[in-house]
Amino acid sequence: MAYGITAAAARLTRLVKRTGAGQDRARLALVLRIENVETLRLGLGPALLEQMLDLLARRLVAELRLLPQSRAPGSPEILGLFAIGRRQAVPGLLARLQTICRAGVELPELRICPVLNGVIVSDESGTRPPDALYAQGRAALQGCSPLSVAGQLRFVELGAEDGGTDSAPFALERVALLFQPQICCDTGQVLALRALPRLRIDDRDGRDLEEVEPRLDEESLGRIAAHVLRLALSAFKGWDRMGARVPLLSLPLSDRMLADPVLADSILWELDRQDLSPDRLEIEICEPVGGRGGRMPVSASLQSLAAAGCAIALGDFGTGSAGLADLRRFGIGRVRIGRDFIAGCDRRADQQRMILAILALAEHLRLKTLADGVATPEENAFLAQIGFDAVQGPAVLPPLEPGAVDDFLLEHGHSLPAPFDLRRRV
Repeated sequence: MAYGITAAAARLTRLVKRTGAGQDRARLALVLRIENVETLRLGLGPALLEQMLDLLARRLVAELRLLPQSRAPGSPEILGLFAIGRRQAVPGLLARLQTICRAGVELPELRICPVLNGVIVSDESGTRPPDALYAQGRAALQGCSPLSVAGQLRFVELGAEDGGTDSAPFALERVALLFQPQICCDTGQVLALRALPRLRIDDRDGRDLEEVEPRLDEESLGRIAAHVLRLALSAFKGWDRMGARVPLLSLPLSDRMLADPVLADSILWELDRQDLSPDRLEIEICEPVGGRGGRMPVSASLQSLAAAGCAIALGDFGTGSAGLADLRRFGIGRVRIGRDFIAGCDRRADQQRMILAILALAEHLRLKTLADGVATPEENAFLAQIGFDAVQGPAVLPPLEPGAVDDFLLEHGHSLPAPFDLRRRV
């Protein structure tokens, strides 16, 4: 697919040849990414999304003289070379590109303003292949925030020393890991620690991995998932060594991660390397199962992990489309009730009725329950009394860095009352 503008692209290609984009001219490339593509796909549908991308690409061709590269259906990227090869033209291109990005796209009876981040890459030698420029642009996009409403535009120059054609790997030093304690409502003990991966973007505060994930390529995402797994299990094993044994480590994995055919084997290998039993690792998934990674590969990974003994939990229970068959197929043993149901539960009768209905269903299906996003002491007190197995959230405990978890586990263990001994004395 070439955006329906093959003729225009061909004319611009002939223009580039006539003007002689040789070694004395810079070659300029564009990498433009739609950051909220999944939201748009759900709201518009695939057909209207493709139409929007087609119209956006047409405008780039008409106003910026872009030679677009063919794009796979559903791809959030628009790639291309500029017919103008002079480096001095970059400021004007950036200004016009910003105008286009902020103007939105006019569809029939609808105006869409996607969140667009873009990078213009310059090769002063004019000898680099386009793929090298696109790879450099993708690497630069990793430093742009995916949550900026207005989008971000950058200019990157490919120097003589940057001769490789492979994209720069994602710097794993930018990956940090926090842990969210999950507290038992009956005993007050720590039932589990939920791993929360975060990425540093533009040297600012970290972003949750799930926020940044849509704009990561498969290779970077796979490397990050493996890195997070090693960090989490190493920390978990460390707490065992210091005598603060936590029963369960809960690791949220997205569909795209689970679709990787080697992930399940990597998890089991790392568990074996750390000498941890598989039943101490809980894999948390969200509804709908396989919605973004493919139903078959995600199912294969989950079934492999469940067969090895890993626990499986379902996040945001009640907000998606997972059927009861999925609960049985994947051996799900615990469900997480999210903030949508928890908010205001201590004072809102409608929230209380929904929560009680979900708890009744979970009890009937023999599922353990976790209340997530508990924001006030009043919510915490109410949820602990009505039958939840565990709670987590800012009103319970904030996410902690690994070093802070050490101190918390030691202090929390000493603060709990001694358990009652109900055995009859002889």
